[in-house]
Amino acid sequence: MNIEKIAVSPRFTSHGRNSIQISYSLRAKLSLPFSSGLVKVMCGRNSIFAKIVCMNEEHTHVSIHQELLKELSLPAYPFKISIKYDSQKRWLELGPVVAVLTEIDAAEKPVSLGSIDSFCRELASCSAEKGIFFYVFSLSDYHQEKMNGYTLNQNEWQECSVPHPSAVHNRIHSRTLEQSEDFLRMTADFIQHKVPYFNDRFLNKWEVHQILNATPHLTPFLPKSELLSSKTVLETMVHLYPVVFLKPINGSQGKRIFRICLTDEGYELDYSTFSGHLLRDYLSFDDLFQSLLPRIKKEAFIVQEGIELLTYEKKPMDFRILCHKRNYSQWKISSGVARVSAENQFVANIARGGSLYKIREALSASFELSEAAHISKLLNELSLEIAEALGKYAGGLYGEFGMDLAVDSGGHPWIIEVNTKPSKNTEERKSLAARPSARSIIDYCLFLSEAHQDEAH
Repeated sequence: MNIEKIAVSPRFTSHGRNSIQISYSLRAKLSLPFSSGLVKVMCGRNSIFAKIVCMNEEHTHVSIHQELLKELSLPAYPFKISIKYDSQKRWLELGPVVAVLTEIDAAEKPVSLGSIDSFCRELASCSAEKGIFFYVFSLSDYHQEKMNGYTLNQNEWQECSVPHPSAVHNRIHSRTLEQSEDFLRMTADFIQHKVPYFNDRFLNKWEVHQILNATPHLTPFLPKSELLSSKTVLETMVHLYPVVFLKPINGSQGKRIFRICLTDEGYELDYSTFSGHLLRDYLSFDDLFQSLLPRIKKEAFIVQEGIELLTYEKKPMDFRILCHKRNYSQWKISSGVARVSAENQFVANIARGGSLYKIREALSASFELSEAAHISKLLNELSLEIAEALGKYAGGLYGEFGMDLAVDSGGHPWIIEVNTKPSKNTEERKSLAARPSARSIIDYCLFLSEAHQDEAH
């Protein structure tokens, strides 16, 4: 079966509304027969019957009547897409169709996709290169019969009818939305139609810790962590370790994190917020706990042993490494950066004013070049092992993880956190071209759609 990438243009042809015009060269490449009968044309779940008419053009160009494009839920403006012909079944197939699920503020003009707008533009660019029809949609856009989405046209997100997807990347940022009836109905429809979607859902910090802690070769890299289930748990941890952190199990971007230090005079509580830096001292544990109680009783927290992080220019530093899935079993490293905290911050998060550096450059400030290279390699290997463990035991399909790792003064790596919806603002941009993570997402979507198609056949 031959596959070609084509440029599609909408056109009112003189050959009637049910005709598709293609160049002679494309007809030859696809091995299309010269019979005058109708051919089935498919895209997503939509299909039509059309007559193939040849044009005397050299390029692999296709003109489709606007009414036919409408029936296929494809846009009435020029776009690129792959086309293939199955001679046994006598059908032409356009696609695959790849989509990103996220929150969309349609009231904002021009439409913006918030923190992932730039990343989705990169995904659209990568898709066009590979002949993939790409769009972004929200939960409210999805319907079993017909759905809407946002395609990138002339550098703006344009709402239009779209075909149902062949593969979906879940980038919903709200845990509430992920647990809604609309989300469950949509994923049930995906399952029914065998549409692969990833990342399946948010994994909270405690889930991740339990999975990794049950993997023997990863336990030496895990800080001691406990679910904050009682006052006794916190008191025990505080007296076991000089520094502990309280982290909400569903938190992100370094929000709502408390640091507790045991001092000669009692306890020091450090709480960093976006509005400022709060530091308080307490003489007794009871006083400390009573101060924390109004905040920690609202949601679940873990208590984690504080690791003495390697510093860069006297500021705490950690490492964000992005892992992406190649196929059903293999993972790869797509990118990695060192993150250095802002002044007077104990969380090295870009959303909180941190800075980015190359990993080896940052490590070389504390280690010899050969040792820095060794530690960098170790961080990559550890990230891949974490991805494999979570991909195997977390349930559902995952294609991307953001690993937050740390290194102590002795060069020992530590697993701080794993993100299932990693921020897209922590990667180095060397040019205006799409980042490796964007290309990796599209490659995995392409793999899933092709694998699903092979299984269906």
